[in-house]
Amino acid sequence: MEQKVALVTGGASGIGEEVCRLLAEHQFLVAVCDIDRDKAETVARSIGGIGVECDVASPQSVQSAASRCKAELGAPDFAHLNAGIMTSAPGEPYQPIETVPLDAYRKIMGVNLDGVFNGLQTFLPTMQERGGCITVTASIAGLGFVPVDPLYTATKHAVIGLTRAVAAANAGSQVRINAICPGVVDTAIVPPDFKSRPMMPARMLAEEVVDLYKNGQNGEVRVKIAADRPSFVVEPVPL
Repeated sequence: MEQKVALVTGGASGIGEEVCRLLAEHQFLVAVCDIDRDKAETVARSIGGIGVECDVASPQSVQSAASRCKAELGAPDFAHLNAGIMTSAPGEPYQPIETVPLDAYRKIMGVNLDGVFNGLQTFLPTMQERGGCITVTASIAGLGFVPVDPLYTATKHAVIGLTRAVAAANAGSQVRINAICPGVVDTAIVPPDFKSRPMMPARMLAEEVVDLYKNGQNGEVRVKIAADRPSFVVEPVPL
């Protein structure tokens, strides 16, 4: 039986790394894509995949990563568009919206929103023909808000809306598009003020992501708030 192929952005750490490792356990060939090439290659070597340097804010970089995946592993059956950042770098203080530098605004929009757009444009055409699944990492912030980071909140609201709209536009095709909305996960981008709260292990979110590939519906927005609470699906509001 031919092995399935997966491509994961932001795959060198946090949720993305755990998704890569779990997919490998499920016998996937995995392209570990990350802006940090060395870390991507380290993770890839440990799971028998390939490490690919990829800046999701660049359409050319995403297309290049997809081309390398196809050439070395095969066309991806599953793409996890996971790369994401907060407005301030890990460990740095958060700023009110009125003092956020323009380059910081453009950077978070480029990674969190453009990164999903670039991934959808790259992977949809092939998957519409041969089938596949695209899962986007959103956030519970996309259904509520994070006061310390309004721009992160804005990008995640946009990502959820984009996922739902593109899924509806592709209803009846061979591709499924869905999203995972985690609560606070133990990763490097969690703000210091949140670290005093109970955090979910990244592996727990990885299990939800793999289940979305196996069982998730087109347009599904699944929420996993805490380790001791089951995941649930948020239904869209009819227009």
